[in-house]
Amino acid sequence: MKVIQAVGHGLTNLFNFNGRTRQAEFWPYVVFVTLLSIAGFGAATLPEMFASMERLQRFVEDNPDLATIERGPGSYSMTIHEFHPELMPDFGQMMWLTGVGFVAIIFFLASAVVRRLHDRGKSGAWGLMPIPFIVFALVAMPKLFDQVSQVGTPDLRLFFAIFFNNILYIATLVFLIVLLCGDSTKGENRFGLEPIE
Repeated sequence: MKVIQAVGHGLTNLFNFNGRTRQAEFWPYVVFVTLLSIAGFGAATLPEMFASMERLQRFVEDNPDLATIERGPGSYSMTIHEFHPELMPDFGQMMWLTGVGFVAIIFFLASAVVRRLHDRGKSGAWGLMPIPFIVFALVAMPKLFDQVSQVGTPDLRLFFAIFFNNILYIATLVFLIVLLCGDSTKGENRFGLEPIE
């Protein structure tokens, strides 16, 4: 199946959690959603990162005694000698935008994942595995970034909780991807007829 047809199939079936979807329809759509989400995340967060860099540059120019600039062939670095939270990017806004992005990705992929799992003869509930870890990270990460931007150091318990959460998230995501990559069940299964090529 052609890529455009696969993307169209995914978009026209956003609310269809029944039936089956073959790999040829599923993976091009997943790549499309992933690339779209990366572009959206960049468009949402890069302006704040550039603004933060401009604040740093202005601070260094206005306060040369509080910063060190090192230049070399192909390198440039600025070191600020004291903690200045006003120079940090707005991580709260960036995490909020990340949360919106994850919700959008889940929205666009949910039905396709369920139908692909159905094609493998599996329950769509397997697709829920990474969700609790995403939710924990979206709640805990803003707290961690607030601590860093206000105090300069994070609570190590929260840092390690997020670290282990992310390891579990990656493990469940890899397991889900393995489930999604498997061969279709031949013929009819409990979720419907085998899709036609």
